[in-house]
Amino acid sequence: MPIERNSDISKTISETVAKLANDIEANIILFITRNDEADPVLEESFTLNIKGVLFKKNENNLFVRHEDYKTTILKSIDGSLMPIKEVLRELVVKKILDVGQKVVCVTDESIGAGYTGLIFIFEVDKVFFKISSHKLTENIDPLVFDSVLNIAIDIAKEGREGRKIGTAFIIGEKENILKHTKQMIFNPFAGYPEEVRKVQDPSIKETIKEFSQLDGVFIIDKDGTILTAGAYINAKDDGIELPHGLGTRHRSCAALTKVEENVLAIVVSESGGIIRIFRKGKVVTKLTY
Repeated sequence: MPIERNSDISKTISETVAKLANDIEANIILFITRNDEADPVLEESFTLNIKGVLFKKNENNLFVRHEDYKTTILKSIDGSLMPIKEVLRELVVKKILDVGQKVVCVTDESIGAGYTGLIFIFEVDKVFFKISSHKLTENIDPLVFDSVLNIAIDIAKEGREGRKIGTAFIIGEKENILKHTKQMIFNPFAGYPEEVRKVQDPSIKETIKEFSQLDGVFIIDKDGTILTAGAYINAKDDGIELPHGLGTRHRSCAALTKVEENVLAIVVSESGGIIRIFRKGKVVTKLTY
């Protein structure tokens, strides 16, 4: 059993995980714990060295030890599972996880999430797979990315006030973005403290949806601070090639991500129901709702 800090708890977890994995027809069982062999000096205050032990179901429906690996994750804040989701993203990149597969994930208190033991189920849907395979959270806080994407999905599905709308979110290092943008209307976020302008805060979600009706784009710093809405992009679009039918908003977002390679753009089509994610001047993911 990979997690052995308390033999009684370890035995109970093992039995529970085995039954759960079989009941839900899971494809993978993943144990995550702190890597005690790692040099603690190399761990920064906000990171943690971990090791994972992975069991994969074979053709005989038996779970066989597949791979042990070591990696570094951000330390969990307030019990968030986001650092563990980043491990799962890594498994997609390594082509261990695929669309539609179910994972039973097990962690212990050593990763600092505030739990003595935690078991949860994760299913790899198309959205998670596409985001992971393109490494879209490589230079951006994953929680920031997921928060923006969830808002974009709501807008794509619901529109605003009974009508379809288009909007865009630019995410990255603010200095790299602001030099390519200008404010053509009053910034509705001006004058508010930074702590109340975090896109990760669920309480601001409806406000963002309301301002999504403005012309222009949202600019969001990589830490999640909303800098402005209603901004216009002024970046050279030389060499940008887009599918037929995409307009100025898509083209300008593509151009900005080309001149600033660590910047992402999430664009909701005005026709409704379609989200495109741009990186390095190209559409890397298209989501339809």
